[in-house]
Amino acid sequence: MNRRVHIVIGLILFVLYFYFITSLSLPSSNLLIYGLIANMIGSVLPDILEPPTSRKHRNIYHSKRVLKCAFLAFSVTAVLNLCQLQAPGLSAASFIASGFFLGYFFHLLADSLTRAGLPY
Repeated sequence: MNRRVHIVIGLILFVLYFYFITSLSLPSSNLLIYGLIANMIGSVLPDILEPPTSRKHRNIYHSKRVLKCAFLAFSVTAVLNLCQLQAPGLSAASFIASGFFLGYFFHLLADSLTRAGLPY
C-alpha cells in the first residue's frame, strides 16, 4: 500500500474516534488539529523507518509484535482520554498520543492484510 492509502485509512478512523470522544463531551478546541497531525505521522512512520524498497522490507517496525504494542498503547491512551471526563486536569498529550498510535496500528493492520503480511 502507498502512503496516501495509509493516511486516508488513518484519518477516517481518527475522525470516527474523535467523534466518539467528543460525543462524551470532552473539550475539542485545537486537539483535533494536533491529533490529526499525530495520526498522519503515525500512519506513515513504519514506512519511513523501513522504506518499502522490496516486497520483503518488513522487519521489526512492521511486525506482529509492534502491531500488538501499538494496539496496547492506543488502548491505554484511549482509556486515559475517557478518564478525562472525571479528571479534567489530565493533559492533552494522551489524546495526541492516541491519534499517533491509532495511525500506526492501522498502518500495520492494513499491511497485515496484504499478500506479504507481517513477520513475527
